[in-house]
Amino acid sequence: MSRRSILIRLAREARPYSGRLAIAMTLGVLAGVLTIAPPLAFRIIINQVLVPPPGHPPDLKALYLSLGLTSVALVLANAAIYGQTYLTAWSGQHLVARLRVRLFGRLLNLPLGEFDKWRPGELIARFSTDLQMMIDAVSVSVPQLVVALATFISSFATMIYLDWLLTLSLVLVAPVVSFAVSKFQRLITASTHRAQERIADLSANLAEVLQGQRVVKSFGREEFEVQRFANRNEAFFGAYMKLTQFIQTQPLVVSTIMVAAVVAIMWLSVREVLVGRLDTGKVFMYWGLLVNLMNPMNRVAAFVGDISKAIVGAGRVFELLDLPVEVRDPAGAVALPAVRGSIEFADVTFRYQPQEPPALDRVNATIEAGEIVALVGPSGAGKTTIVNLVPRFYSPQEGSVLIDGMDIARVRLADLRSAIAIVPQDVQLFRGSILDNIRYGRLGATDDNVYAAARDANVDDYVRTFPAGYATEVGERGVRLSGGERQRIAIARAVLRDPRILILDEATSALDSHSEAMIEEALDRLLVGRTTLIIAHRLSTIRRAHKVLYIEAGRVLEIGTHEELLARGGAYARLHAAQFATSRQPHV
Repeated sequence: MSRRSILIRLAREARPYSGRLAIAMTLGVLAGVLTIAPPLAFRIIINQVLVPPPGHPPDLKALYLSLGLTSVALVLANAAIYGQTYLTAWSGQHLVARLRVRLFGRLLNLPLGEFDKWRPGELIARFSTDLQMMIDAVSVSVPQLVVALATFISSFATMIYLDWLLTLSLVLVAPVVSFAVSKFQRLITASTHRAQERIADLSANLAEVLQGQRVVKSFGREEFEVQRFANRNEAFFGAYMKLTQFIQTQPLVVSTIMVAAVVAIMWLSVREVLVGRLDTGKVFMYWGLLVNLMNPMNRVAAFVGDISKAIVGAGRVFELLDLPVEVRDPAGAVALPAVRGSIEFADVTFRYQPQEPPALDRVNATIEAGEIVALVGPSGAGKTTIVNLVPRFYSPQEGSVLIDGMDIARVRLADLRSAIAIVPQDVQLFRGSILDNIRYGRLGATDDNVYAAARDANVDDYVRTFPAGYATEVGERGVRLSGGERQRIAIARAVLRDPRILILDEATSALDSHSEAMIEEALDRLLVGRTTLIIAHRLSTIRRAHKVLYIEAGRVLEIGTHEELLARGGAYARLHAAQFATSRQPHV
């Protein structure tokens, strides 16, 4: 997005706060204008008290009046700055809070194909650093920029009033300052992009290692990961210091130009006094206004740098907000009636990326309601892709998936997914209690409903042994529980949902025999009367299935029962001979 389009969009986003922001800007302008009071007081004190006209005594009344008015003006200016800062901070924080929620909602509603393109660490960086830059700019830099600009304009206008010829000499400096500021803005914008990319790399690395800590430890790769993180940290440090260099150099260059201009103005103003065109009071007032002019010029450059960083951050946030969302209800979507559970794949072809070979190639298969179907085949054959099409995580480029004879591309997504439950191999539990994690299957369920589902999933027996019972915290991703305990909680979650279609990535192979027996018993209860698709890893599961789909290279090559496929002597029989024959419970 261009800088201009980002600013226009930010203005639209800030429209609900226009009233507060207008008041805040007015207060900022008032605070800037009131800075004229001290230089004006200098003029009055010098001309009427310190150096009064010949034959006139010092005017103490003028002294007290000017000091009083200056005090009042400065107090009002500080109160105006307080009000402006509070209003802009409230508006900015509220705006960013709304953007944060919208950003979170957008990420949750991304199609999986789009979501898979992003690294989690990069998304986290946009949530944290990019939004924080926006908050800093709106809450700090914009209010101070308004005060600085008001101070500059009011001081400059008063200087023109005092001596327009002398003041116009400052105009000669303006093109030089403008060129310097615009040059630095381009450098700051480019450097901010680089720095944000480096912090995204750093965040992605951190998220990866934290999630895979057990793998790191098991392979003894702590030093390797520390060094890799250090290298990326050094890259971020270099990018950030380059950005800091540009940000800090900009006010230095601008102030150097302005110092040269001030020295020249002071020399010229002294000459004006010596030739009688300016009195002493006026020249001191002029110098006071010149100081007022200098301070904003130095600060404006820094504030503009902060705002430029915030604009880059806003552009990165808007980039995520503009990503396509999952098509929940296509035009003319229809309600899905009470689901019986039959599933049909009709000439389904699917590619994850247009240029890639198909993950599924003209797949045809029919599954009757209530059938238990085992998906068997070598790694990468397309088993996971098939089950991902049923809840419409992905949509096929050709062909269709039908449930009870209805094309799922035409039905309401909420209806479709409410009829499906998934028990993944890598169980995802959320930080919270065991009760909360089971209730995730049906948020409106009562505690008694949860306990009943837990009993069916063989969860209740071990949960009751915990001191906190169902209030036991599971930890991040359920790390406080064993693999078997996590798996049974996932089954309880599915039981509570009471789906007509169950998708199960069998995950008992790495469990002890007791946990495996408990899970098998729970599955025996869960599978009854439900259409079940199981990515099968175990011979016991395959024998229990009503039907086996043998999948290879994205195609369903054979369909039948375990015994039928063995008798056929085809690809399934060869896989069985190679992988099942040497062990009592081998895995596919």
